[in-house]
Amino acid sequence: MELEQLKELLKVHELELVIGIETHVRLNTKTKLFCSCANQEIEKPNQNICSVCTGQMGVLPSLNKEAITKAIYFGKAVKSTFENEVISWDRKHYEYPDNPKNIQITQFHNPVIPDGEVSCFRNDGSQFTVNLTQVHIEEDAAKLMHEKKVSLVDFNKAGVPLIEIVTEPCIRHIEDASTYAQYIQRIVQNLKISEANLEKGEFKSDVSVSLRKKHTYNLNPRTEIKNLNSFKFMVDALKEEIEKQVNYYLENKEFRPEQTTVLWDADLKQTKTMRTKEFEADYRFISEPDLPFVNIKEVVKSITIDVNSLPFAVESILIKGGVLPQDAKFFTADSLRAKTFVAINNVIKDASFVAKTLVNNIGADEYKDIHDVAHLTEIFQLFKAEKITAVLVQNAIIRYLKDRKFDYNSYFEENTISDEKIKVAVLKVIAQNEVIANDIKGGNQGKAGILVGKVIGIIGKGASGKVIREEILSSISDKETRIKKQELGSQELATKNQETKNKKQEEDVLPEIPIVIKEEYRTHKISQLSENSIKEDVTLSGWVASVRDHGELIFIDLRDSSNQIFQVRLSRETFPNLDELVKLKPETVIMVTGVVVQRKEDDYNAGLRTGKIELETAGLEILNLSKTLPFEIKRAMKSNENVRFQYKFLDHRNDEVRKAIVNRHKVIKLLRDILDEEEFLEIETPILTAGTDEGAREFIVPTRKQAGAFYTLPQAPQQFKQMLMVGGFEKYFQIARCFRDEDSRGDRQPEFTQLDIEMAYASMQQIIDLNTKMFNEIVRKIYGNKWILHPFEVITYKNAIDKYGCDRPDLRFNLQMQDITDIVKDTTFQVFSKPIDDGGIVKCIKVSAKEQGNKRMSKGQIENLTAIAQQNGLGGLAYIIVNENDLQSPIIKFLGEKIAANIIKATDAQIGDIVFFSAADTATANKALDAVRQEMGRILKLINPKELRPAWVIDFPMFEKTEEGRWTFTHNPFSMPAIYDLEKHMNGEGEEIGTIIAQQYDLILNGYEIGGGSVRAHKSEILEATYKNMGYDKEEMMKSVGTMYKAFQYGAPPHGGIAWGVDRLMMILEKKASIREVMAFPKTGSSEDLLFNAPSILSDKKVEEMNVKIIRN
Repeated sequence: MELEQLKELLKVHELELVIGIETHVRLNTKTKLFCSCANQEIEKPNQNICSVCTGQMGVLPSLNKEAITKAIYFGKAVKSTFENEVISWDRKHYEYPDNPKNIQITQFHNPVIPDGEVSCFRNDGSQFTVNLTQVHIEEDAAKLMHEKKVSLVDFNKAGVPLIEIVTEPCIRHIEDASTYAQYIQRIVQNLKISEANLEKGEFKSDVSVSLRKKHTYNLNPRTEIKNLNSFKFMVDALKEEIEKQVNYYLENKEFRPEQTTVLWDADLKQTKTMRTKEFEADYRFISEPDLPFVNIKEVVKSITIDVNSLPFAVESILIKGGVLPQDAKFFTADSLRAKTFVAINNVIKDASFVAKTLVNNIGADEYKDIHDVAHLTEIFQLFKAEKITAVLVQNAIIRYLKDRKFDYNSYFEENTISDEKIKVAVLKVIAQNEVIANDIKGGNQGKAGILVGKVIGIIGKGASGKVIREEILSSISDKETRIKKQELGSQELATKNQETKNKKQEEDVLPEIPIVIKEEYRTHKISQLSENSIKEDVTLSGWVASVRDHGELIFIDLRDSSNQIFQVRLSRETFPNLDELVKLKPETVIMVTGVVVQRKEDDYNAGLRTGKIELETAGLEILNLSKTLPFEIKRAMKSNENVRFQYKFLDHRNDEVRKAIVNRHKVIKLLRDILDEEEFLEIETPILTAGTDEGAREFIVPTRKQAGAFYTLPQAPQQFKQMLMVGGFEKYFQIARCFRDEDSRGDRQPEFTQLDIEMAYASMQQIIDLNTKMFNEIVRKIYGNKWILHPFEVITYKNAIDKYGCDRPDLRFNLQMQDITDIVKDTTFQVFSKPIDDGGIVKCIKVSAKEQGNKRMSKGQIENLTAIAQQNGLGGLAYIIVNENDLQSPIIKFLGEKIAANIIKATDAQIGDIVFFSAADTATANKALDAVRQEMGRILKLINPKELRPAWVIDFPMFEKTEEGRWTFTHNPFSMPAIYDLEKHMNGEGEEIGTIIAQQYDLILNGYEIGGGSVRAHKSEILEATYKNMGYDKEEMMKSVGTMYKAFQYGAPPHGGIAWGVDRLMMILEKKASIREVMAFPKTGSSEDLLFNAPSILSDKKVEEMNVKIIRN
């Protein structure tokens, strides 16, 4: 089960996780805890051993002071009170072959660290704190080595000192458990009390987990997962174990009663039971008689630590400085990186600047080469003050890390362009480009970048582009100032200069680069390149997907709008500025020129279509830079949806997102082509129109020209397309934008796209045949073998409701319903009898043993189905299980054996089958059993995800009752009744109206309605009868459809049509969970456009102009 599904299941059943962790950290002391044997990792077994660590008779342990000291360092880091001024030692019964003493010396009664807390940041920036029960020192056990027929013991690590860090059972989320463990690892590494190497077994965790109901405080029996040496394994093991406990709870209506110890099998991805125990007496403690009490009061006072370099403190600084939480963890993952950052930032006071400069210039493994952080800080200060360029910084740091005697100040003096030289070059460029200078003076400061490029062309790249830009703006401003000096007072001039400076600072977002404008940006797209292109000169343009540094070479993965990747190779010989190019950020736009060459055979990349060729680059120009991305392009689909929608222009660059939009274009183009061949005309209809009586809420649009009058945005072009039929355009279609002011959900949006079709002189069957042909062609021509397409079925509305409980059934699996009201009508079982007496029904679904996978559905699954039934209006979900010799059900004693047997006979239930029941009013019984049916199709894996099973649903009722008891239309008021019900439609009364069948039809697919239409009522008297049947008089009808009524009196031909939901169709064909994933610019679930911040608040003046008054509460 996926993590999100597990969270949802816990939420539905109001369950809460209770997680506690015991973490064992091996201390890096010189010797073992109770003897002088070396504490070191060696391959040869049983070398670092003596009579003490092998548990020989008559020997006495001796305490290791270093171990106690290192434990106290940890206590300081976790803010312990150190209440135990005197610590003692205890023996724990430990009867396992890896400890010959049958005891483990540890601390129980008076541990070195009696309390503490660890604060942590989650990846979303939120915080949580884990309280510690205690931290104690204990000895490690030996290592068991299992061979085919014998097990051996290596005592090298027996007696090695550990600290065991025990939390309160206060962790409530799976991810928090892993995050906390990572913080512990980073703390001990930062303190240098342990290397905490997971692979070497220096850092292991035992995780205990149990469940309880929310808002309760009792602790239920727990499961302890032993010896987890991977943070990923911790998450996986917790997921597996929690799922088991949830299933037990759902099946047994109680929490698991046994305390259990399990191991995690990473290969099988499951937990295996080691042992169960009822009581903690399995681990009894007695005081250790051979070790003295130790007073640690003075040692605790003497030890201080730098808390500002600990992980949480460093991450706090970084996150407050604007660094993303997951990026902040890069620095706290290594103590040296953390201390270097803190030391520099204490001087610079700009966390984001320091972090970015460190990441851009020092590799993760190069921090050990820093000779003196003060030297690095001096370089950062010069860079922050913009006295040196990024290239000079990088070159200086590279040389400094290699040579501690490197004189970076002399290097900067020799390679930095003087202010005077910059000023001379700027004045020269301004004089040569007066037109551009005047534009800048006029307020178009964006053109300063052009002059920056020209200045760099004169003086080279030894000066900051930003410094040059400021000098250009300052020089132009000074020139203007001289002209206006007599007109401006000194105070006004100072104000103007300050405003100019502020404006510059606002605009300086990205580094300045020359503006490159070309007549031609590319000769080829990546999709056009192949091995046939070898030796061709090509020019390519696109985005930097990634940059790989190989010293004298760098490789850029270039991606263009074809979303294919092509490798671009650059050498230092051709590009002296290679060190600068290697820092190009992802999504920077570049243009490269060169020759297509064959890669070396060892460098082939089978994962790329172009994996055997690459570009030997002769020229590279940067067309546009990119800021740091809010999410990784290739992982966009796994990123937060709101962030994706804020940066939808970046989301579009993801291959999966792009393919959906491209396929949408192909589908719409094919629809147009098919309809064009059929002689349809594409005609646009208005967006601003009048309101209608259709069901959904409309968006209203005020107009300043007519106070109190409003346009509405069309829910569909229904009346317009019928006007076109009256006007003689016999075949119309439109890719229409439609609007409904309703709540968004997975398959709905406030604005959406329809394929709208109307045709004159067409029967229902002709319309169905045309649309069947279009659907089949779309699937076959665009998706080919990606789908298994089944022929269309045709089912009546009545059959759909009777067999599936809804009018848009998923036909990919069977599980049909049966109405058994007549069979159970005489029962005294009130769950069935009361709904029947109230005019309701009893329906059932039989699930065969085969459909269950030849193993009975679990109680947990049945409980889950019951919860779904209850969410849809039922009090519960009754069932009968057919066993070999009897029927199993809690309802049989109330139902009666005879009625139960008749149900089994009517459903033809066999051994192993289960029959589920739904009893309520007709609408609720169908709705609930439909929801149960869909869930069973999912959990029993009855649905083939590669199948498309389209169908037409026909013979809909024309009218249905509202909650007020009035008749209303089921689809729209413009439909034609069936020919055999025309007389009833024109003259019927009362309940007879509910039996009228309409010439309406829905196109359904895999449980969704993707299209619907009808043959229209083309005569005014039929339209009038429709409104009469709904209780309208003629005056009320004319207000609603008066225009259409009048038009029908001027020779309206018979006609009919249909509308497809293009978004919903694409959602299914692209296998997406939401129509938002197949729309270029979707709204969120709350109908917001996060890209352009719509809807937005307008000014009072603007609102007043539109004759609208806003009432604010």
